[in-house]
Amino acid sequence: MDTKSFSIKLPVNKPAIILDVELHIPVIDGNFEKIITVKSKALIDTGANSSCISKRLASACQLRPVSALKMISAHGMSIAQVYEVSISLPNDTVFSSLSVVEVEGSRLFDVIIGMDILSKSDFAFSLNNNESCFSMRIPSKKEVIDFTKM
Repeated sequence: MDTKSFSIKLPVNKPAIILDVELHIPVIDGNFEKIITVKSKALIDTGANSSCISKRLASACQLRPVSALKMISAHGMSIAQVYEVSISLPNDTVFSSLSVVEVEGSRLFDVIIGMDILSKSDFAFSLNNNESCFSMRIPSKKEVIDFTKM
């Protein structure tokens, strides 16, 4: 697989890393299944084990759950629906047939990119003067990046 990279620059006072993604969602249209593409905002969250989708977006896309699981979050334990979607990142890397967990969401984003995706990449967040940058490459180069050795 060729390495694909992207970077997004953010103001220093930006409270979160939010990027544009596309979801590819299977829907039934009469007797046929087709794939619709939905543009959305996604939060990069290294504290999330799996990627997530908001209840609002899952409902709007009429997603059907494929399973459910117990979820522990900052709000406590709950039962969450699990859906299957494909997610395209800004570098056109597609994660196909990805299980995403339903969460409440936010007014700023409807998708959370968790460690199920992030662990397949190398990424960095850096800061200089009044600008910060999130940069990501997929797949991981499988070498440890250690800034103390550079």
